[in-house]
Amino acid sequence: MNAAYTPDWQGIRRRVATRPWAANVLAAIGSDFTRWTDDLVIPGPDRPSAWTHHYFCDADGAPLRFDPAAPASHACTRCGRAYTGEPWDGAWRTTMHNAAAAQAQRAALLVRLADDHRAAEELERIAAAYAGDYLSYDIHGVNAGRGRVHPQSLDEAVWAVCLLRALRWADDALTPATSTAADAMARAIADLLRPQVGMVHNIHCWLLAALAECAVRLRDHELLRWCRDSPFGAQAQVSEGVHPEGLWYEINPHYHYYTVAALLSYREAAGPEGLSEEAARRLSRAITAPPALAYSDTRLPAYGDGWAECHVGDFAPQAEAACAILPEEPLDLAPYYARTRRAPVPLWFGNTSPAPGCVELKGRSSVAALVFGPDDVQAASPGRPGSFVWPHAGIGLLRSPAVRLAMRFGPDAGWHDHRDKLGVDVETATGWSSLDLGTSGYGSDFTAWMRSPLAHNLVVVDGARQPEHAGRLLESSARRLVAESAWEGQVMRRRVTVSDDGWSDLCTVTLAAPLRIEWVFHGDGAFLPSARALPAPGPDGEAGHAWLREVRRIEVPHDRVLRGSWEVDGAPELTLAVPETFEAFTALAEGNPNGRPLGVLLLRGHDDHARFHATFRLRGPSQAAG
Repeated sequence: MNAAYTPDWQGIRRRVATRPWAANVLAAIGSDFTRWTDDLVIPGPDRPSAWTHHYFCDADGAPLRFDPAAPASHACTRCGRAYTGEPWDGAWRTTMHNAAAAQAQRAALLVRLADDHRAAEELERIAAAYAGDYLSYDIHGVNAGRGRVHPQSLDEAVWAVCLLRALRWADDALTPATSTAADAMARAIADLLRPQVGMVHNIHCWLLAALAECAVRLRDHELLRWCRDSPFGAQAQVSEGVHPEGLWYEINPHYHYYTVAALLSYREAAGPEGLSEEAARRLSRAITAPPALAYSDTRLPAYGDGWAECHVGDFAPQAEAACAILPEEPLDLAPYYARTRRAPVPLWFGNTSPAPGCVELKGRSSVAALVFGPDDVQAASPGRPGSFVWPHAGIGLLRSPAVRLAMRFGPDAGWHDHRDKLGVDVETATGWSSLDLGTSGYGSDFTAWMRSPLAHNLVVVDGARQPEHAGRLLESSARRLVAESAWEGQVMRRRVTVSDDGWSDLCTVTLAAPLRIEWVFHGDGAFLPSARALPAPGPDGEAGHAWLREVRRIEVPHDRVLRGSWEVDGAPELTLAVPETFEAFTALAEGNPNGRPLGVLLLRGHDDHARFHATFRLRGPSQAAG
């Protein structure tokens, strides 16, 4: 196999000298390096690290505030609730380990691009600390494999990629003793991670990336071939894990781009022969596909365990890196810069600590752009993609002048799937939306609500989550989608149709025996029915009911047609046929990604069949949505 991809350091120096954006990135790296030189403390092997998914508030799902100077003090960034002791102290140590690997990458860049002697000393300090103590960190972990420095194989792998890449970029600017110790560390990392590779999954892509870095450092050609060709090697990860349309099988954009970063990191280390040309082209489609799903503000839908604050521009580093690491297919970077936000300079790929004080830039502001991207990005072409269906990924998206509506009907997406087949998410031209809520930290109580059926626009049977299964597409056109979801004698069909002034939604349910059936739809603002609504006991049971508040029972009109709208500007007017014997409720809930109140409308009955027909009409002139 060929050697690892080596950045053109002389060309990057020219870029810094001739492109202001590149000079700004390098200056920010230097400033952040100085800031972290003062704050960085490398946690020793005496106390174990812990899962960073514990670093979220139970009450509202917001992340806790990481303070480098306060290893035993943690507070919610939203409500201020304080947390002390374990596992939060251990999660703080995990975050600091990530900060050390990130600092190593900054140091390597400054060694290469600024001949910075302080950076060489800092790189030596970090490498010597970990290489000298690596085997003293106890193997531990319960969530996703086991690590030494980190609490699981995934975090261990990401940390190892960032640290070993920094040493490779710096051309091993270490003392001979530290370099020898780093070799031993790489062998120990390989011995720890290689036996844990065992499935097609984002975690295992990161294990392969770390193993490729170990193999390159150790010149271990057998290990590098194994990383590519083993049953769960990189070739299998791409061919079996990436749908032909370009979407990673776990569907949600966060894990999609997280996996893409792992596979790009793998190929960066493994070199051109690390993937076949066909696999490289499919991986290129993983860069071009997701922007087609975006809302008008460039937010990406948080399907499954996705993170709600994901925008296309957040993943520009992956697109920039792909320009050099996947030369088989030309890539258009313009969609990734259609709208950008000021943020700390993203490393490639490393977990930038959320601690305050780092320089924030806007536009082309990543290490990946500096090291891998082209000198300039062409302007975006006007217009957006129309309606489309991805049959393998199981997503259909409809667009009209009034609305952007997507429905998911595909195969199960694994552990991160919220089991919400036939769920829909909507954005209107008038600014109203019904978004997928995504997730919070997996150790947070709030995530139980976000994963519950009632947190999705669904028909729920017997108050339970759907089992693992695949839906199927029955019909599609530019204005209509029809899909089916069936298991254990239960059959659901959903037909959604968009028009110039709104959309219609028809759901039918057929069961083998009478069970509780609930139709639920939520959106921006409290739902205000035209009929009278009275305070009522909350609909009890599982499936997220406990998270509903201000529950009110709606008096269903004699004609069984419920009318109303959500209490925000631009909300659609709803007309909903309520089946006989079904009751109607309205409530509020938390977790709307855009920060607005989340108004929930729920119909409930007990039967072996039901038909729900809803029509949504927008008031006023419409414009192109999304």
